[in-house]
Amino acid sequence: METAKVMIRLATKADTPELYRVEQRCFDAESFSRRQVNYLAVQSSGSFWVLTEDEKIAGFIVLLQRANSRALRAYSLAVAPEFRGKKYAQQLMQKADQQAQELGKDRLYLEVSEHNHGAIQLYRKLGFELTGIRPRYYRDGSNACLMEKKVED
Repeated sequence: METAKVMIRLATKADTPELYRVEQRCFDAESFSRRQVNYLAVQSSGSFWVLTEDEKIAGFIVLLQRANSRALRAYSLAVAPEFRGKKYAQQLMQKADQQAQELGKDRLYLEVSEHNHGAIQLYRKLGFELTGIRPRYYRDGSNACLMEKKVED
């Protein structure tokens, strides 16, 4: 069996229709609009990384940075259902860590639904700690867990 070719690269405008489809399939009611996906991929002050398997978009991570902040925010992470179980989320989080280092940030942080136990488990495995709760953060009224980790040099 041939090994799949996996790459992580910056998103392009041409990727946005497929990124939107992945977003819809992964987040449903909480998903970004087409316009938001396009903005994040093309215009935002962060970076939108795409993970491809044999040139098919398997997942992505959106990283946002604020001027004068020592932290980088992992704003959104998604892996399409048919590509799960291949450690792609972990690879994307490692890319976030690398990006934070390159930008001279000392922390990486994110919000995750209190109901997303798989993601919380992954983030803990990667060194994130629970630092707080944002009550009723999501449209369905559920809380967001704030998680953070120090960026290693």
